[in-house]
Amino acid sequence: MANEAVSIYDPRTMGRVVTKMPPVHTFFRSTFFKNEETFVTEDVDVDFVKGSRKVAPYVHRLIGGKTVPNTGYETKTYKPPLVAPDTITTIDDLLKRQPGESLVSGRTTAERAVLKMSSDFIKLREMITRREELMCVQSIFMGKIPIIGEGLNEVIDFHFTNREEITTAAKKWSGKDSDPIADLERWHEQVQKTGFTNCDMCIMSTDVAKAFKNHEKVKSLLDIKNYNLAVIQPRQLPNGVTYIGTIHELGMDIYTYNEWYLDDWTDQDPKKATQKPLVPQGELVLISSNANYSMYYGAITLIDENTKTFRTVEGKYVPDTWVKRKPARRFLQLSSAPLPVPHNVDSWYMAKGM
Repeated sequence: MANEAVSIYDPRTMGRVVTKMPPVHTFFRSTFFKNEETFVTEDVDVDFVKGSRKVAPYVHRLIGGKTVPNTGYETKTYKPPLVAPDTITTIDDLLKRQPGESLVSGRTTAERAVLKMSSDFIKLREMITRREELMCVQSIFMGKIPIIGEGLNEVIDFHFTNREEITTAAKKWSGKDSDPIADLERWHEQVQKTGFTNCDMCIMSTDVAKAFKNHEKVKSLLDIKNYNLAVIQPRQLPNGVTYIGTIHELGMDIYTYNEWYLDDWTDQDPKKATQKPLVPQGELVLISSNANYSMYYGAITLIDENTKTFRTVEGKYVPDTWVKRKPARRFLQLSSAPLPVPHNVDSWYMAKGM
């Protein structure tokens, strides 16, 4: 009905607010996990297909063809972890002037409720987006996603094997006897061999990038006579990314990604929460810009405030609200069950210890 009053807490209104929230830095999610799919169930089935370089067999003209066995695949079932941050609104929040509000503002409590709802959704959406980005980075650099929280200590493992840890001091890039270019060539070839992919991007932590740029063998490669082999021209790019340079011989661009997250779960003491870089220190990854990875979202189960029954909702971000009394409070929650899925776990290479 045209004249029907719409509550600001109506799910239709909240949905519109959610979709208008600005994103935070999402370089990994936006670049490598571009495919999105929502599910009507909490569990998600994922098929992992493993190809090979088997060549067609020769056959005798009088014998006929030779049957080639079907390439196998493996189906794994995952339950995407639930993230559901919430905020609380009390009457004090609505009676007091909000940050940035004029001292002589004539806003009513209803108007402040609308503004606070929008502000709260921004905060909740950004928290979930940061979690998604962290999960994407962990799936690439660790090959697994640790699920750690109150009453939770699990691991989603993709059984990633293309990795190397440099433990010999002489091979670390800070040592003069190491060879960063040869290392990158070797890792690049390994992904071509096992993952059937050309890695055209190398993402380094800041300390690895510094060691790389300052290495004598890299500097010699960058001599003007070798300009066609490599070039270092650092410049800032959007989404927290810094372009370092290009190794033309490998067709590979070098980047750093300067984004951090607040780790408040490793140590439960809030005073010991620390900011950590998304790209772990001492590590790098070789990956393709054409990576066809996915973000899956499991279904969210809520209690319908009208019918008091459970209902399952399909969606990326599902808003919910409820009221409690003594003292009077309104809760606002945004739920999501995200799962980054790198379908081909041999299509990138991670190295650490440089």
